[in-house]
Amino acid sequence: MTWSQGASPAAGGRNGSHWIFNPYLLLAFRLLLAAIFIYAAVQKIGRPHAFADEIHGYGVVDYGPPLYIMAVVLPWIELLCGFSLVAGVAIRGAALILIGLNAMFLVVIAKKTIGYVSDGTPFMKIYFDCGCGFGATYAWKKLLEDAAYLIMSLALFAAPRHRFVVSIRRRSS
Repeated sequence: MTWSQGASPAAGGRNGSHWIFNPYLLLAFRLLLAAIFIYAAVQKIGRPHAFADEIHGYGVVDYGPPLYIMAVVLPWIELLCGFSLVAGVAIRGAALILIGLNAMFLVVIAKKTIGYVSDGTPFMKIYFDCGCGFGATYAWKKLLEDAAYLIMSLALFAAPRHRFVVSIRRRSS
């Protein structure tokens, strides 16, 4: 086989496949992300005022309508993305939204962490409730988790195809 047939190392191996696009690994990513975001959404949906306070703690949005709209809408977006991944419907759309959310989570958590470090707290000792619905955790751990979620979302978005999905085929006339 020559490289012109799609086996170049840059293409990721045979026919452009790459280990991260293994259909079973992608399914595991889908189910893991779905479980995480469905659980997180359910934890926040019933308590929008408390979630608004947690969002406000990041110093990104001040009290007012934008904050409360975000506190109400964000959990429903997470829930919809989670259900989409479980059902195998609009996987790339859900993955794209999760890419944006996880990137945003990484930025605001990093910003809050930098604030603690600048106040003299050692990085490995920073411990707070990020507002994600899973309780207090170390900032370094949350940053690693969100980076992993971002990588999984990127893999789902970039995958050339997905298996175990709902497929609507149109009948040709």
